[in-house]
Amino acid sequence: MRKKSRGIKANGRFAFILFVFFAVFAVLFGKVVYLKAVHGAEYEAAAKNQQINRYDTTITPNRGTVLDRNSQVLAISTTVYNIALDSIVLAEVAEKYPEEQEKTLTTLCEYFPELDYDTLKHYVTIDPATDAPYMNNHWKYLVKGIERSVKEELEALNLKGIAFEKSSKRSYPLNATACHLIGFIRGDAQWGLEGYYNDYMEGTPGRSFILYSGADSVEYLDYDAQDGDTVITTIDYNIQQLAEQVVAETAAEWPSKNVAAMVMNPNTGEIYAMAESHSFDLNNPSEVPEWETDTTYTEHWDELSNEEQLEYLNTLWRNFCVSDTYEPGSIYKPLVVAAALEEGVISPNDTFYCSGSTEIGGYTIRCHLRSGHGNLTPEGIMAQSCNMGVIQIANLLGAEKFYEYQREFGFGQYTGIDLPGEANTANMLHSLSSIGPTELATMSFGQTFNCTTIQIITAFSALINGGNMVKPHVVSQIVDGDGTVTLQRDTEVVRRVISEETSSYIRTALKATVEEGLAKKLQIEGYSIGCKTGTAEQGDRSRDDLWTLTNMSYFPAENPQYIVLTVINLPEDYADGVQTPTPMTKKLIEGIIKYENLEPTESTAEAANLSANQTVAVGDYTDSVIYDVIGDLDSKELIYKVVGTGNTVTNQVPKGGTTVDVGSEVILYVTKSESDSGTVGVPNVVGNTYEQAASTLQQSGFTVAFEGEQSGVVTAQEPKYGVSVAKGSEVMLTLEVPEQTQPTEESS
Repeated sequence: MRKKSRGIKANGRFAFILFVFFAVFAVLFGKVVYLKAVHGAEYEAAAKNQQINRYDTTITPNRGTVLDRNSQVLAISTTVYNIALDSIVLAEVAEKYPEEQEKTLTTLCEYFPELDYDTLKHYVTIDPATDAPYMNNHWKYLVKGIERSVKEELEALNLKGIAFEKSSKRSYPLNATACHLIGFIRGDAQWGLEGYYNDYMEGTPGRSFILYSGADSVEYLDYDAQDGDTVITTIDYNIQQLAEQVVAETAAEWPSKNVAAMVMNPNTGEIYAMAESHSFDLNNPSEVPEWETDTTYTEHWDELSNEEQLEYLNTLWRNFCVSDTYEPGSIYKPLVVAAALEEGVISPNDTFYCSGSTEIGGYTIRCHLRSGHGNLTPEGIMAQSCNMGVIQIANLLGAEKFYEYQREFGFGQYTGIDLPGEANTANMLHSLSSIGPTELATMSFGQTFNCTTIQIITAFSALINGGNMVKPHVVSQIVDGDGTVTLQRDTEVVRRVISEETSSYIRTALKATVEEGLAKKLQIEGYSIGCKTGTAEQGDRSRDDLWTLTNMSYFPAENPQYIVLTVINLPEDYADGVQTPTPMTKKLIEGIIKYENLEPTESTAEAANLSANQTVAVGDYTDSVIYDVIGDLDSKELIYKVVGTGNTVTNQVPKGGTTVDVGSEVILYVTKSESDSGTVGVPNVVGNTYEQAASTLQQSGFTVAFEGEQSGVVTAQEPKYGVSVAKGSEVMLTLEVPEQTQPTEESS
């Protein structure tokens, strides 16, 4: 009986367990049915949302435009498009409309030769093992950065299985112009004002993603990005070009480690130009510039290691005017004179005797005129750049006051310029406790301490603007897309260093440097200019080939509106009195006078000719047809360069209304209108031989006709260069044989 009882109990437990199992199963099954019936659509959408996120992409905003002070475009971002392939959709299309799939694939390959038809075909072919395309994906990038016009042409063809994603392309219309100042962004590297004002210019990204519509189809949605703010700089494009021209010419004549030029308003701190040698193309900053003269890089670039290439590029991108230091030399002397006048230890009528040399601390310190200058006033000391005279003035001033004024003029401190990479010069000065008689003497003529170009021009500006240290800056305003000013930079006076009385004396006294001192070659008849020249040894004093040559000039001298600093840093094969920045300074000042049409301060025939240089106003050609624009430019004797393809002008350099010299170049940016579809820009073949011109035109898809002597050169073409016409059109060339110059008896 006990055994039977245990069996009944065991059977009862089994039945109970079975009951519980079926009960739990029933509950779970009921839950599944409930969820499917009540929340099925919701969960299906969530699952699809997870898949959507796999194809969720960011739309890059257009970076803010950079303009010069006259609204000339220096940097701009334009909307471009990336093409993505939806292999799933295109594979499905082929089931009903195989010709549509073929149309998409062949059209893409026609437009973009870099695409391979067989590869694309494989992407959309059904894999028997999975019953899905070999590339089972809704989104694969095929081509990036196509122009709007190409995108619109493809859209008009109604191609299946492709999508267009908005993106942005940064471009610099003027290529290398102001490259070190404008800068660029590549990954983590940020250079120039592009880096300094990045937070303003980067904008807010948008979003592009796939949304399911119905059971199987998809829809592509875009949420627009918010473009970055516009940066308005203090740079004047025309003055910048003048500065770059004189820098390039000087660097070619006297190869140097650096040649630089800066133009600034000494009263406001606005920088009009900042130029230096070793420029680079902002559109291709990682390429060796074609104008680079160092054959180590131009001929052997591919042989260099990545580290060596990066080291060179970092040197190329570095802003010399802000990031490099040197001993300033004699351009520092007026600061010593101003400090002594301000402290009352000298007067303008005092005289100081120069014998040509002096013994200090066991060293013989010499003047550049070894025979000595004799008796000189402070004005004469600056005009003749006398070392002995300024040493005596520094001794009267004393080490403590000398050091105090050096700091007041900003040496050893940041200027606060709105550019990255400003050099830290705090450890490049003597401390007060280390200034002995020898140090005080050498510092008085700008040796044994270092500064940057931006430091010395800022300090010198305080000498001539009434005594105010003004913060230098390269940006005046930042404006958002609604026209609201988000940043305004006005003149910022950091502190007063000297009185108006002392400043007035200095700016007048330095006229003597040009009128009767070491910068006589800087004279421009009818124009009042103040100046201080400098020649400074650098680094190792046992060598005699390390020099930096400077010229600090300003005009009009009585009321300075422009201060110009030119620098030749470490010229090769230096020879005393041979290399000098004075010619480049004069050419730059003459260019500014012409450009600004500045009235002479004195009435002379030469000054009248300079201010009345043959100039012409550039028209506003925006939205004009290029045929008409070319005719107007020809009538004004201006040359032109066309960027882009099409017959509608969208932008120009310089801006309309700008006054330029006859013979100047105008850059025209063109785009295609609907009527220009299928057209090609006519290349410029003027000046070529017939064979060269015919080859160029035929390669571009044109037929060629000519009139004149086939052995001559092209003197005219019709249609003219830059005009866009249909492929296969005829271009008529006018050919002339150049006259042969008969040799004279001397030349033969």
